[in-house]
Amino acid sequence: MATRIAVQAKIDGLAKTQIENLIGSLYMVDDPKDALLIAQLFAHRQAARLERGFRTMSKVGEALNSMYSMGKDRVFASQFLGLVKWIYECIEDVRLPRVNVEAITFDELMKILRGG
Repeated sequence: MATRIAVQAKIDGLAKTQIENLIGSLYMVDDPKDALLIAQLFAHRQAARLERGFRTMSKVGEALNSMYSMGKDRVFASQFLGLVKWIYECIEDVRLPRVNVEAITFDELMKILRGG
């Protein structure tokens, strides 16, 4: 899922700072589990405010909601979004071929980055 979010963010033209802001939003409230709900709200707010990134933020919301349902907390979510950021940084300046964002895996992305 982290790969799909990062690739979608690139397609949507989001800046890396938006991912960093999502990570920061996890620390806006004291409760470590409720932080995932706040981050979901923040993601949707940012897409509306920027008038882009709706697909990316929808994927982020799905991931955070899934984590919340599994009882995960801000530390887990922060690590996950950190991975999203790293993947994004790897592809930020790379011209990607047309990919199916809904199906791309980390392994497939690594193959593209290796030139295969």
